[in-house]
Parts: sequence; C-alpha cells; structure tokens
Amino acid sequence: MSDSFKKTEIVPNKLIDLLVSDVFSKHGINKEKVKGRLTEEKRQMLKEMVEDLTKKVDQFVSETNPKKTNGK
Repeated sequence: MSDSFKKTEIVPNKLIDLLVSDVFSKHGINKEKVKGRLTEEKRQMLKEMVEDLTKKVDQFVSETNPKKTNGK
C-alpha cells in the first residue's frame, strides 16, 4: 500500500476490523468457523467485491472533495 493511499484512508482498517468483529459477535458468528467453510470461488468473489467497493469509495471521495488550490 502506498504512503499516499494510507494518508487518504477515511476509515482506518483497525476500526473496520472492530466493527466487523462486533457484528459477527452479535450474530454468534465465529470467524474461524466461517474461514474453514469458504470455498475458493467465494473468497475470490469477496475479494473482487472489496476491490470494487474500494474503487467506488475512492472515486466518490475524489468527486466530493476536490483538491484545494492556493493553500485554501
């Protein structure tokens, strides 16, 4: 991950991990059990979905927060 990407992250990965674990625990889901049952096809689909969502978020952020010029 590049330094510029790390600086522009909106939600830190640790916060996302915390939120996901909270949702899992509320619904009685154990991450280790789920990992064992995921097929390679489902893993690839999830990976592609995350990449697609990341691109959309980046695009949204760049459109809604245009770079400020002249130090403003």
